[in-house]
Amino acid sequence: MKRIYFTAVPLESNFVLDKKPVCPVNFTLDTGVREAAFPIVPIVDATLQPEDEGVIVAVRQQNSPRNKNMDILREELDALGKSNWTIRELTVPERQDKDLLLGLFTAMIDCLADDACYYACMTFGTKTYPVVLFSALSYAEKIRKNTQICGIYYCEIRREEGKPRQASLYDVSALFTLNSLVDLVAGMDCEDKDRMIRTMLEL
Repeated sequence: MKRIYFTAVPLESNFVLDKKPVCPVNFTLDTGVREAAFPIVPIVDATLQPEDEGVIVAVRQQNSPRNKNMDILREELDALGKSNWTIRELTVPERQDKDLLLGLFTAMIDCLADDACYYACMTFGTKTYPVVLFSALSYAEKIRKNTQICGIYYCEIRREEGKPRQASLYDVSALFTLNSLVDLVAGMDCEDKDRMIRTMLEL
């Protein structure tokens, strides 16, 4: 099985990541609570099996040739002791214009494959990153063959005296499925679609 993981990598000029306990909140991981700077690392650890092929897609803005946070991501993945993964690094300029964002979307869908499971972390990155990420995952789900969106995650980092102490990791995949739910209700032959979608959300 091919497993593809998306994560953004913060600019080193913004901050350098520290390890902290990453605690799943509304789901469980077989590996339990572990320390990590990148929340995607415990996901890789728990889901990437020896017979799998893993690809970690690292999206980062670039304002210098080297990014210490990128080095930290590689070190954390190496520390898992798994050899069946590769990193695909996508670098973009430090801008948010339309052409750049469309180029990022194109680069992200170039990383997709058929017969694959997808995981994504939206903790880091620009404010526009989750929009492009959701569009790429929608492409994976609707255009690629035999694919599954297995998890989308957001990590809430709690700080004490300005230092990270604990990270609460949430599975927010339900937000991604909202778009498909809206499409489903839009195609229904019913008068009160507002009531219909609220009823479906309660199920």
